[in-house]
Amino acid sequence: MSNITTITWPIEPHTKAKHEILRRYLGAWFPILSSWSGRIIYLDGFAGPGIYAGGEDGSPVVALKTAVDHPQRQKFKEIKFMFIEKDKDRANTLTEVLKQNFNLPKNITYNVIGGGFAPTFKEVLDELDVHDVKIAPTFAFIDPFGFSGLPMELIARLLNYNSCEVLITFMSGFVRRFHDELREEALSELYATEEWKKVDAYQTPEEREKFLLQLYEKQLRTRGGAKYVRSFGMIGQNNQTVYYLVYATKSLRGLDVMKDAMWKVDRTGQFKFSDVTGFNQSFLLDYADEPSWVLNAAKAIYEKFRGQTVQDQTIYDFIITETRFPKRKAPLNQLEKELKILKVNRPLGKNKGFPEGSTITFAP
Repeated sequence: MSNITTITWPIEPHTKAKHEILRRYLGAWFPILSSWSGRIIYLDGFAGPGIYAGGEDGSPVVALKTAVDHPQRQKFKEIKFMFIEKDKDRANTLTEVLKQNFNLPKNITYNVIGGGFAPTFKEVLDELDVHDVKIAPTFAFIDPFGFSGLPMELIARLLNYNSCEVLITFMSGFVRRFHDELREEALSELYATEEWKKVDAYQTPEEREKFLLQLYEKQLRTRGGAKYVRSFGMIGQNNQTVYYLVYATKSLRGLDVMKDAMWKVDRTGQFKFSDVTGFNQSFLLDYADEPSWVLNAAKAIYEKFRGQTVQDQTIYDFIITETRFPKRKAPLNQLEKELKILKVNRPLGKNKGFPEGSTITFAP
């Protein structure tokens, strides 16, 4: 895909899946952030023309439609969309597409910026630093064709602001194949370290891909201060990883919402996503097969908390941060059925199930 020279191009199945994840995540992110922040920002760092060759929506249109059509739109205070696109023809096409598709309310605005992602956004952050102004809560969707022009130091600067997070298309296959002297500078910029050169010590393509992805995740944590980093493999038709969507945030709630977005997309049965958080095994998890995943999730919860009395939120935090499963009550219902839950102390007025604020005692 990196050699595309036309203004538009055909959409691929994994791109449709990626956009559906984006739509579902933003559908939750907009109202969450708007409930407490006067202004929020959506940034598309490689925006493209806004339309595909077959007329399908590009990511800028997907994002704007999610806000404009949202049932809680009237409650949003201000959402500003920034679309950065280096190619002049694509930027012009995007401008026309947005004009044709949207008559926006006053609380939703956008700006198409012609320029490269790195220099453009660096200028924005530099301006904020000069005036000692903090950036509004920002979700950055960074979706390049390759790996150049994506400096870790710039992404880290964004993440170091409060309430800022990123979803990055990480083209691990490109990185693995093109680690030669001609691209050393771009790779060192991508990682903000030369540690990537250790990839040559690994023998197989799978081992190299694992190393390169884990190093990228590590840099998002150490350089950007991201508390939670999760990578999901986009699996192609030949069961090959096309690329990874790498999500980085300081927010547990954000991580919960992102996992839920992935789960809901997977349940359509049209796409598969591999949660590679542990990377020692590949999970092609079909959540539509509820009996299977519920049993596995219940087992993980019991092994973690057996013999303990814990708050329900502690259990949910464990599910969100340390397992591949979504936050649901079904696994707790399963454990109660198996008599592995001895007692549930519920809030006053609640006499069944696992209402918020419950304390749960597990069998030894």
